[in-house]
Amino acid sequence: MSSSSNNQRIKVNVGDLKIGMYVTELDRPWTETAFLFQGFLLQTQHELRAVQASCEFVWVDARRSHQTAEPSVAADQAPAVEAKIRKVDFFQELATALPVWQTAHAESLRILNAVQLGMELDVPAVKAVVKECVDSILRNPAALLWLARIKNNDHYTAEHSLRVTIFAIALGRDLGMLPLQLEEIGVCGMLHDVGKIKVPGEILNKPGALTPEEFAVMKQHSEHGRKLLLSNQQITPSTVDVAYAHHERMDGKGYPRGLEASRIPYSAKIIAVVDAYDAINSDRIYSKGKSSLEALRILFDSAGSHFDEDIVGCFISMIGIYPPGEIVELSSGEVAIIIGCPPDNKLKPRLLVVRDTNKQPCSERVIDLARNPKGIDGKELRVRAVERSGAFGIDIEHYRRKGLIVPVG
Repeated sequence: MSSSSNNQRIKVNVGDLKIGMYVTELDRPWTETAFLFQGFLLQTQHELRAVQASCEFVWVDARRSHQTAEPSVAADQAPAVEAKIRKVDFFQELATALPVWQTAHAESLRILNAVQLGMELDVPAVKAVVKECVDSILRNPAALLWLARIKNNDHYTAEHSLRVTIFAIALGRDLGMLPLQLEEIGVCGMLHDVGKIKVPGEILNKPGALTPEEFAVMKQHSEHGRKLLLSNQQITPSTVDVAYAHHERMDGKGYPRGLEASRIPYSAKIIAVVDAYDAINSDRIYSKGKSSLEALRILFDSAGSHFDEDIVGCFISMIGIYPPGEIVELSSGEVAIIIGCPPDNKLKPRLLVVRDTNKQPCSERVIDLARNPKGIDGKELRVRAVERSGAFGIDIEHYRRKGLIVPVG
């Protein structure tokens, strides 16, 4: 290990890298690697191995490096934890994950119905479905992340909580959480918005912008959620904290208490990121959802002010710029669905073309931009734009039912 001219940047052999180091420069162009952004904090063994597989040495920023934070698996523990997990391929896990998703979906609806009727939450049932989600994600996170793309606007609040649960568990896994911690963050996700049941429907479902008075009522859902969960002795303090604090901000301008960053629970910081991503990415009564890429850009721009910077970075890396199931317009004018990205080139996805240049249904064909990026006319294809869910009348669930191949790990 030798110092560079800048005493804050240190040249490090990849064999000497540790979790918590901030990699600021590689020994090769970033575009030749699978890394999405220039500069990132090493937070998981997976990221560490990816750097070691791609480079011989890197430069580390000493000021931005730190020990892995709240609650993560120590570097020497991670291999042992991973060894206990039975990994399976995507197709095998999808068959198992579908009934898990369906059961969890039904439970998320039951939670809201119980609160509306003044009944006590069935906490053991919530924990049981969350554990099933954790087990699935530990075997192969791609399956439930794919199923999380199924959206029904009539059940937004319930499905939003389920998607937040799935994203939070998958993110917690990449942050190094242990299985029991993943179960806890999953329960936090399932119940984080339970207080919205107490918000009047004319405000919760208003098709236009809320007035300042209406927004003040909406913000009370954090307090409502806290009170509802405190009344149940089976709910953990962490779950109560998340319901109460997931709208706090890193700059202290969040609600309901305006907490400074150091006082916001770590679990609430995680839920804040995935909650915002799904809200931006989903159709609402008052607005159409934005593409995954635009949602990630908004999170990236808000890192450090609204959201924890390291958590946002890890989440962006997990979702990827071109996640399976996204709809894209190509340079040819054709429209395609992303069906996967090779692990060594996340900027060159595999695509299923489903609309012609006139945006009309066409004979489907697969294009691999990494191996053969040529169109029918022989010109090189590229992704022109990432579109929102449902663009051009494309129903992703329709293609899943048809057996759409999603070749992810």
